[in-house]
Amino acid sequence: MYYFVSDRIRKFLLLAFGIYFYSKWNVNATFLLLFSVTFNFGLARFLSQLSGKKRKVLFVFAISSNLLYLGVFKYFIFVWDLYSDLRISVGLSELVWKPEILLPIGISFYTFHNISYLIEVYDKRIFPCKNFFTFAIYDLFFPLLLLGPIERPGNLIPQIESKQTITKEKIWNGVSLFMWGVFIKSTIADPFSRYVETHAQSFHSLELGILWIVAPVIAFQVYADFFGYSLCAMGLAEMMGFQLMNNFKRPFFSSNPSEFWSKWHISLSTWLRDYVYIKLGGNRHGFLRENLNLMIVWFLAGIWHGAGYGFLIWGVYLGLCLVFYRSLKHYGFVKETSHIQSILGIFFTFYSFSLGLLLFRIQSPKETKLILENLTHFPKISSIPLMILMTILPLLVFDLWQEWKKTDRPDFFISSKPFSFLVVFFFLFLWFSLFSPFGKQDFFYFQF
Repeated sequence: MYYFVSDRIRKFLLLAFGIYFYSKWNVNATFLLLFSVTFNFGLARFLSQLSGKKRKVLFVFAISSNLLYLGVFKYFIFVWDLYSDLRISVGLSELVWKPEILLPIGISFYTFHNISYLIEVYDKRIFPCKNFFTFAIYDLFFPLLLLGPIERPGNLIPQIESKQTITKEKIWNGVSLFMWGVFIKSTIADPFSRYVETHAQSFHSLELGILWIVAPVIAFQVYADFFGYSLCAMGLAEMMGFQLMNNFKRPFFSSNPSEFWSKWHISLSTWLRDYVYIKLGGNRHGFLRENLNLMIVWFLAGIWHGAGYGFLIWGVYLGLCLVFYRSLKHYGFVKETSHIQSILGIFFTFYSFSLGLLLFRIQSPKETKLILENLTHFPKISSIPLMILMTILPLLVFDLWQEWKKTDRPDFFISSKPFSFLVVFFFLFLWFSLFSPFGKQDFFYFQF
């Protein structure tokens, strides 16, 4: 339908399918999303017409409203549980009643989408959309609606406003990106998810030292899962003539935490950099203030990922890793020209990130101690299954190939060579047949 109708009809199709796509999950949540779209469209229009103090007051109201919207649906239950735990700790009775609030899927992503739009309008880097449908498509663009990337308005809105040029190369490249995304999701993320659930169901009854193995499995699970979705989003968009930003750039080859976060979930890390870190002063007020700003940013990153003890600890942990590395670099302990340090850096960066992901699974502060106790032991060699190494092989080969080519975006040689496409497709289908668990498994980031 999309390929054979006029550009104007394409816009209506994009909007209609965005609404349909989201409503397949929950119709009630779709009304909340449409309210958010209408509310922010109107706010941006009013914001562009005001000046002086009124403009600033409306901007503060606009940002606060979006944060309140996110807070009510995502964090109210967590705050309620904290209050209940506090009552118990001081000897009061536990709260019997607990509110039930729906957590709309993708709410963190589309709320940040709207906040970046309002900030760009307020800073006069873009003009607000005059056409409601253009802004609605920006907010409801279905390839990235659920899990991002958190696309910038300055990149996506001009593409929506212009006529899309669809070529054979774009279609082939889009199909190959989508196919690769589904492949790594179904043959790496899904079986790894089952392995993690089996071996880390409870921190109370774990084999000693097993977390040294479970941690990197979680890392590859999350990477294949989220990178897979990002590739699907990029592929779908490219088939329709759009180009989304690349969200991952071989992060596991990073030699330090700073480099890692410039290559992992790029849309979120650059969002936090531009709209929080730089607004706080960045590195313009001395080394101590720079590190404090980093800790604030990563505390917020932890909260953004989820409402729970583990996410708060995870955010602080990541902030400390960055501060520690920057301190080593600041005082001359790290030499970027040293190949040995780079190789060791890749190992330590990967494992520090992997161990941090264990914190996602923490349900109470007491479980942190259980994790640390398990990590004081080393696992048995027999505990490392060969199947894990075989499963991640295609992803490692692809990333090594892309690293050798130094690509900025995932790049396939098959975009203009259908025969090569069929050969690769057959190989991936064969691998999928051997290793996929053939079961429905939600995307990991749906919970955020």
